[in-house]
Amino acid sequence: MGVRRAGGGGRRAALGVPALALLLLPAGAGPAVADTGRSDVRLVYCLADEHRGELRDAGLRLGVVRRPAGTGGGVEAVEVPGRRGGVLSLDEWAERHRGDFERVCDALLAAAGDPPGASAGTGGSGQGGFLDGVYLLAAGAALTIVGQMTERISAERRTRNQQLKAAVREFGRISWLYLTAYEQDPDADHTEALRAREALSGLLALVPGPAPRREAARRLAGSLPLAEPLPNSRDGRLLGPHERKNEANAVRTTLDRQTGDVGELLRPAPLWWLRSRRGNGRPASPGGHHG
Repeated sequence: MGVRRAGGGGRRAALGVPALALLLLPAGAGPAVADTGRSDVRLVYCLADEHRGELRDAGLRLGVVRRPAGTGGGVEAVEVPGRRGGVLSLDEWAERHRGDFERVCDALLAAAGDPPGASAGTGGSGQGGFLDGVYLLAAGAALTIVGQMTERISAERRTRNQQLKAAVREFGRISWLYLTAYEQDPDADHTEALRAREALSGLLALVPGPAPRREAARRLAGSLPLAEPLPNSRDGRLLGPHERKNEANAVRTTLDRQTGDVGELLRPAPLWWLRSRRGNGRPASPGGHHG
């Protein structure tokens, strides 16, 4: 139906609300679309609860259907003559005998004159005014659906960005505490730093497309420092306070740079589509991988 056609366009993320409106508003221009619209009007108007009795009476008067024998069915049942006939509900009749249904419904629409939705003071037919109303309702419903989808996607993006920013701050805070402790004690507890790193890495793995942004997020997740505790010795020799301070400062430099890299990931998707891939082959930063 008309609403489903409009809603289908809304599922394409590339189309915003204004673009969808441009697609919907001229829908009555083409003959094929106009025919579909008229068919939708018949289904909506003639099978509405308040018009079902009128539809059945019109079919009886035109001799297209007969009143079923017996008392069952009420206004919901008609008998269709012929080999393919039988007692059917109005909905079954409209579906299985579309030509007869449309003929009777058109007669009902014509007899109604200006059905609901026709514009006052226009020179067009009542059916044309009703079609205009249906198209406007369809467009409004589609725009509402697209607006709701857009708001839902925006809310999800805001939530994801807030979670990522919070994880970056937490990783930075815990890392600085660990690095300060490491400068004093080469065997400082690394557990909390690893936990914060894994939380941030997990969120980076969920960063959505475009592909260049996904790849950048996954490279960043893999290069996060403190996957292992910082070394307490090298070449069989214990590191002194000055050497441990150098190790800690190298990690701090990496953390500062990666905070900016996360900010880049939060930029809108269209900017990533236009950018060439960058960062391939970038060497691991100091403090990024320690045994």
